[in-house]
Amino acid sequence: MTENVKARGIKFIRKSNNLVEGRYRFDIWEMRIFVKMLTMIQPNDEDFKRYRIYLKDIISEFDLEKNNRSYEELKSGAEKLASREIRIPMLSPQGEAMELFTHIASGVKSFLDNRQGKYIEIDFHPDMKPYLLQLQNKFLMYDARNVLKLPSSFSIRIYELLKQYETIGKRKLTIEELKVMLDIDDKYSLYANLKKRVILKAQEDLEKYTDIKFTFQEVKRGKSIYEIIFFISKNVDIINTRDDAKELEIHSSVTDEDLIVNEIFKVVKKFKGANKSTIEKWVEKYSVEHIQGRINFVLNQIEKGKEIRNPMGLLQKMMGETNLFDPIQEEKNIKEIQSQRLKEEQEIKLLKTQKEDLLKQNIKSLDEAKFNLIETLFNEHINLNLIFLDEFRRLREQPNTPFIVELAFDNYETDIEGIDIGSKEELLYNFKMGGSFGAFFLEWFEKRFSTEFQLLYEKFEVRI
Repeated sequence: MTENVKARGIKFIRKSNNLVEGRYRFDIWEMRIFVKMLTMIQPNDEDFKRYRIYLKDIISEFDLEKNNRSYEELKSGAEKLASREIRIPMLSPQGEAMELFTHIASGVKSFLDNRQGKYIEIDFHPDMKPYLLQLQNKFLMYDARNVLKLPSSFSIRIYELLKQYETIGKRKLTIEELKVMLDIDDKYSLYANLKKRVILKAQEDLEKYTDIKFTFQEVKRGKSIYEIIFFISKNVDIINTRDDAKELEIHSSVTDEDLIVNEIFKVVKKFKGANKSTIEKWVEKYSVEHIQGRINFVLNQIEKGKEIRNPMGLLQKMMGETNLFDPIQEEKNIKEIQSQRLKEEQEIKLLKTQKEDLLKQNIKSLDEAKFNLIETLFNEHINLNLIFLDEFRRLREQPNTPFIVELAFDNYETDIEGIDIGSKEELLYNFKMGGSFGAFFLEWFEKRFSTEFQLLYEKFEVRI
């Protein structure tokens, strides 16, 4: 961690990742007192002190209105914080998953007469030491200004949970995991209410007041929302309002390696003897694909009905093996390959159909364009219909008339109801009927007006 000289006046909050992900729920006054206490801890503190919190500091730092109830709310919030309990995930010395159940604070001193109330004094519970003092790694540190104006304790919690993963850019949490961390697993049975009152509220608050913002994607399992993927980005609009924004180097809380260890631990934690320290050693030594392949092998064997008394022991042994043959996975791979081939064949067939349809449409458009061009030429050149018919008849009367001309003449229809004989309308009617006359008629115009038709065909060349 480094801290620029210009930023010395800025207060930081430091807490271990385990505390960030602990299970607790504060009201907004409890959270304000907790945040204030955190800013009073110094990086080199070896033990907790009795923290004196002045009402004027709370009002100033959290941008609150000063009123007669302020000290009463400060005092009440501190007393509730002292009785508040928290569950913090932890590891045993052997690396096994455990949970610490403790109080946040151990005592509060306050004035009996609210008119004399200028401050309260409060102590952290000793059990909180490993999560707030002498933090060397796996901790979150951030500028306290990011949470001072947040109006909801849930928004503060979500800020911290996402700030941990800022360098990674996203965080996946199941609905159950999120509700447990926020200690609301007994509330918001309808996801719509959780989304409106907690997630969307936090999204609005973070974008308005903090250095990060987020979007999210809902993942369904069946018909219900099972998981949320939060996409985290810097909130440049807020960062740019702070003169010292670029002078700070904030400690990165969660690394890609931490994320991998957490995801693998979620899969194997049901096995006896599973612990994060073992998984950390795997990740240091082997690739993720190597580890996942062996875990999938064991899971497939269990799914197949084979009794495995010590799954973790088997995994530990298999990690050192370079070759692994899993018949169940092999069968799945074959099915996936077949499915992929079928999908590709269907995509090729669909693409071919789409190309054919597009070609038909373009040919139709070209035919319409040729008809419109000929109609335009008729309008621009007086007696063009008579010129064509004169040449047409002379060709037919020649001794060695080309066969195409004979066919065209035989297929030329006259005496059409409502159309004058020899008119351009009669010629266009016959052209639209196609056949040998249509081919001859088009060829005559292409030769006589080659420039106009060349421009037309160039326009359609790429499309066809």
